[in-house]
Amino acid sequence: MLSVTFAMATERYKDRLFPVSVKKDVAYAKNVPHLSSYHKITEGLLIYKLISDDATVAYFYTDEKTTTNKDLLLDLYTPKGDTEKNRPAVIVAHGGAMVAGARNDYAQHTVNYCDSLAARGYVTASVEYRLGVSLTEKNYQLHIDSVDFARAVYRGVQDIRAAVRYMRANASSLGIDPNRIYLVGNSAGAILSLENVYAPMYRDFPEYIHKSTPNLGGLDDYGEQASYSTANGVAALWGAVHDPSLIGSSPVPVLLIHGTADETVYFKAGRPLSDVAGTLENIIPSTMAATAASYTLDLHAPTLFGSYVIDSVLTKKGISHETYFVEGVGHEFYDEDAYTAKVQEKVFNFLYSMTQSTTGIKTVVASRPSLVRMGEKNMNFTVSGSKTLRYRVVDLRGRAVFSGNVSPEEVVDLSSLEKGVYVLQVSGEKPLRFSIVY
Repeated sequence: MLSVTFAMATERYKDRLFPVSVKKDVAYAKNVPHLSSYHKITEGLLIYKLISDDATVAYFYTDEKTTTNKDLLLDLYTPKGDTEKNRPAVIVAHGGAMVAGARNDYAQHTVNYCDSLAARGYVTASVEYRLGVSLTEKNYQLHIDSVDFARAVYRGVQDIRAAVRYMRANASSLGIDPNRIYLVGNSAGAILSLENVYAPMYRDFPEYIHKSTPNLGGLDDYGEQASYSTANGVAALWGAVHDPSLIGSSPVPVLLIHGTADETVYFKAGRPLSDVAGTLENIIPSTMAATAASYTLDLHAPTLFGSYVIDSVLTKKGISHETYFVEGVGHEFYDEDAYTAKVQEKVFNFLYSMTQSTTGIKTVVASRPSLVRMGEKNMNFTVSGSKTLRYRVVDLRGRAVFSGNVSPEEVVDLSSLEKGVYVLQVSGEKPLRFSIVY
């Protein structure tokens, strides 16, 4: 009898091809100040976690002035036995309302996504970022101020930027392409991922968050300083941004996934976490229920603008993006059996489409001070030195806007550029990221 065997075709970045190796507790930014004065609610939750490993801890603090320096960590997932040296990388950021969640969170699909993508040939990283907000208390009334919540988001944005820079700075040793680093964010992680794209400058954040003490510092104060901090693509699962005027400031591709009935991060716009009381009830263990019941929580989160607004602005501006909006479903609907596989398929297909692009912004390491000087409001630049050099201006998808030669001290006009974020590449110089804001 004739036997015929049919081999199933497989493709890198589409199909599982490799076993996965995990390296845990990799420091991507060292000596970063963490809030450390726990509120008694968090102290109780931490004690409970010692006896129940699957307990969830919500991090609340009595103030922001008490800090302890600690490293920020990530878990690195790589395809075992893979010899490719120019792979795309994916950073996965968990959710948790800026107070909970972890990089090894199975409930939020974090580990599943990292493992599944690494098996397809990506290098993936599940990152921790600083959690926690100040919680004030008076007469059993707990209060979270919108400024403190916004400051927690800013700290998270700093950390995600540091994770992107870490991957770029170590691209060679990790075997990844520094021009193909993507973010996948869930809930709070999606907010941080979208802010990475649309709020790349210190001035993009409201001034009021910097008036409290201690000073939060610049966006890139922690971690590697050798490369730029914006990812090359974002898959945002039920995310939002704090300022609609910033949407579309970057042409980086985004995938927006959201349920229209989401009351945690609103699909359109609103103050998030309207169901925070119910969320906390699920977190607080039964042994603390009586104590928790004596408190009420007053949360004043800042207004955020969800996927509907982001999609509307990007569509109006003609910026390419993808959406998957589901009518009538709420937050984190990938936990519902009908949508778990569909959401993952949308995310993985989006990332696969990104891998097919061969354009990118090349990184050059400079061993001396830069010869490039930007003019007022980044409307021009000059280059010092003694010879004419080749230059190129590209957008964040690696597409050349224009190029040419620049003579020593020649002023090159950039005023024809549209509002957005660009990278200036000059021969022999480190690429310089800048923004145009009219």
